[in-house]
Amino acid sequence: MGVLGFMASRFLSESVSAALAAAVRETAPSSAPGGTPPVPIPPSRSVIDLPADHYLHRTAPTEWWWNIGTLRCGARTFGFEINAASFEGQGGFAFTQVMLTDVDNNRHFQRTTPFLPPLMFDGNNWAEHDPTKDWSVRLGDPNNALSAIEVVDPGSGYTSAPTVEISGGGGVLALALAVKPGSDGTLKTIVLVSGGLGFTSVPTVTISGGGGTGATARAVYSYVTMNAVWGDPMKNMAVKARFPDEQTQTEVQFDLTLSQQGPPFIVNGTGVNPVPGTSGGHLQTNNYYYSLTRLQASGTVTLAGESFAVTGVTWMDHEYGAFTQNGHSVKWILQDMQLNNGVCISNFTIPDGKTPPPTLNQRGPSHATVQRADGTTYYVDSFITPFGRTWTSPEGDTYFMELLVEIPSFDATLTVTSRIDAQEFRGGPVYEGVADAKGTFEGIPVSGDAWNEQTSR
Repeated sequence: MGVLGFMASRFLSESVSAALAAAVRETAPSSAPGGTPPVPIPPSRSVIDLPADHYLHRTAPTEWWWNIGTLRCGARTFGFEINAASFEGQGGFAFTQVMLTDVDNNRHFQRTTPFLPPLMFDGNNWAEHDPTKDWSVRLGDPNNALSAIEVVDPGSGYTSAPTVEISGGGGVLALALAVKPGSDGTLKTIVLVSGGLGFTSVPTVTISGGGGTGATARAVYSYVTMNAVWGDPMKNMAVKARFPDEQTQTEVQFDLTLSQQGPPFIVNGTGVNPVPGTSGGHLQTNNYYYSLTRLQASGTVTLAGESFAVTGVTWMDHEYGAFTQNGHSVKWILQDMQLNNGVCISNFTIPDGKTPPPTLNQRGPSHATVQRADGTTYYVDSFITPFGRTWTSPEGDTYFMELLVEIPSFDATLTVTSRIDAQEFRGGPVYEGVADAKGTFEGIPVSGDAWNEQTSR
């Protein structure tokens, strides 16, 4: 586009934002002087019990610890996500999602890695459930360089599942099985049944038999670990991750220490939402959700062998329980904000039969959890308007890069803008993007780091 084109695009985006904000102020209620102030949620209404609920909930259908945010090395800016998730009640599998956005160089690296039972994933023991012990979460093995196998070329002409051989790398006892090819004769999936032991380097994968030719695959070395001592496991959490980028195979590693400063962020003030269309115990019929939004972060990010000493204030979500509606996957659009006035905001909408999906340049309803620096928490109605630029992935999924969030009860008008466009996890597909926020809160200019998350299907 060139510098002039970029500046023109930015000017038009800001003009649209200003116009939308002006229109909202004409029609929306406000907490300006003389208005009704928002009412905080009493802390007694929270059902979250910390530190116990920071640990694994063994009978929960879903559970994850999700780290996101902005890290900086001097003037260099990185966005990141380190997510470890279990779907024990929805097929008994787990996966990691890890990404790095190199904002200044407009580059994005990501990988989703599945882990299947019984040898690659144990739903009862992949994280520590006993709050009298040190807290831990682990998917993949940092000491074994084999975590998954991915098909590089599906080949052709396969009439049965070929044989998969794993060799080299110094390890033993690894086992992988090819999934029976489809009617088109191509090999689509190889399941790593056992990662084996002692792999000091990534092994070689060889495919033979099955009546076809041309299929190739490679081994993947990827993991996520989180550890902290018992008593206050939300301090000095050691969060480590490694992955090769799915597209370029560029190696990315994280070695971070995260310590929460201040109170936890109880989503919607209570930390719980009933899930319609479910039955069973409380973990099967409710979704539980809290965040740590003031994590003092330090450590290193290593990109293609180059290490960067990074710092920042990051965000962790811990969510567990039911996460479906009537057996169907949930769609959502969410914006997290860490503002420079000490306020943290999580704004979201879930399209359903009553709430339409967000549409470009159309204002729609949403909801916001708002927390002041002292922990005072509110759950209020809000509005979201996608505007400005969009980004369409190579697979044809379109996402909103600019979102206007209005929270009338706080006289807040905030724009959340992705720092770069291409920040999609391709396997979802889901957009998980580092962003920035700016606008006004209680009529005063604010800015800060943000996160832009969307599903498209």
